[in-house]
Amino acid sequence: MKKYILIFSLLFSSNLFAKEPQAILWNSLAPGPAKLPAEVNINQALDGERVVIPGFVIPLDALEGQTRDFLLSPRLGACIHRPPPGPNQLIHVTFEQPIALPEIEQPVYISGRLAVRSEKNAFAQTGYFIQGDEAIPYPVKIAPSATNHSH
Repeated sequence: MKKYILIFSLLFSSNLFAKEPQAILWNSLAPGPAKLPAEVNINQALDGERVVIPGFVIPLDALEGQTRDFLLSPRLGACIHRPPPGPNQLIHVTFEQPIALPEIEQPVYISGRLAVRSEKNAFAQTGYFIQGDEAIPYPVKIAPSATNHSH
């Protein structure tokens, strides 16, 4: 009897059927023509999907060398004195536990469940939200260039 309980437990375990995150790039967040306003050029098909996407971290909280609440941007150098990317090119990300803050010029892969959710904060309008599962360091170290924007 214990053997059958174990087999049924394994068969119906949510982890057994957990879907691997889908690797996406920023262009999949804006599926329509470039002339469409960013506020409506949102990929509804990705709502609720587990994804992994590379990007640059813009912290919204002030933790020492760590962050739990940040924006993920497709480009380096997004900051308050530059126009932000459109809402379909910014993702609000939160983690339950703080993650290590990467160096400003280093991208990071973020894995988690993506939601189509419009939010406005002091910095920008976002069109997506990710409840983060994992922050994965970019495999290649990118050297800072003289043209990078400094804070």
